Amino acid sequence: MVQNKLTAEEVFDKAEELSFPKSVVEFLQGYIGEPYLGYPEPFRSRVLKAMPRVTGRPGATLPPFDFAKFGSELKERHPHVEERDIVSAALYPQVTEDFLTFRESFGPVDKLDTRIFLTGPKVGEEFEV
Repeated sequence: MVQNKLTAEEVFDKAEELSFPKSVVEFLQGYIGEPYLGYPEPFRSRVLKAMPRVTGRPGATLPPFDFAKFGSELKERHPHVEERDIVSAALYPQVTEDFLTFRESFGPVDKLDTRIFLTGPKVGEEFEV
């Protein structure tokens, strides 16, 4: 909306033509549950068209998940994973895989200042970690 300088009314009117982020589409499909007062119609139908919708609790129909097996498979690829990494990988597999690969290549960067991490230091700049 902001980038394209659209008003709320324009987004509603052009919902069938606009390209929405995957997260918005999945929200409207019901993958993270249903909002308290339901979805805004006919906006939802205009965005989703014939896409599938989830009703009820999203995880209700999922088969049980074997965290022990998944964790051992993850540890084969990334020996230094922790319990929270296993849960993260179960929820966000590609993001976690990318993060673990990055961490193995560059070490722990969580103590770096955000600017230093994102853009690197300026020539001749000193910083402490």
